[in-house]
Amino acid sequence: MKRLQLILIFIFLTGTPQLVKGQYTGPGSEVKLMMVKEVEGSALKLDRKDTQVKLKGFIIEKLNDENYMFSDATGKIKVEIDKKSLPSFPFNETTELIIIGEVDYDLLEGTEIEVERVMLPEPETKPVQ
Repeated sequence: MKRLQLILIFIFLTGTPQLVKGQYTGPGSEVKLMMVKEVEGSALKLDRKDTQVKLKGFIIEKLNDENYMFSDATGKIKVEIDKKSLPSFPFNETTELIIIGEVDYDLLEGTEIEVERVMLPEPETKPVQ
């Protein structure tokens, strides 16, 4: 009983641990890296299939509480990021990011990405000579 109390006190003092969720990593689980122009050109099809996309670029502007403008070399697209999905590190319009989310296409409002994850790109490794 004392051991359980010590564990609970430790958790309380250090903060709640984040639970690691298992994810399927087999065939069909890869999220394809796309460009903004590709997403906009295929938005209706991507929205119907609930396809997740991965974009690499910059969040260049905050539009309101959860909406931002994302940009890459091919264009700009509106993204919706819940506070819980924002990265734990500070970022600005010069921070290159990778976003992963679902495409939401609306004929009247246009295309947007409902972002599920925001992360930094993997550092490029150069071969040692």
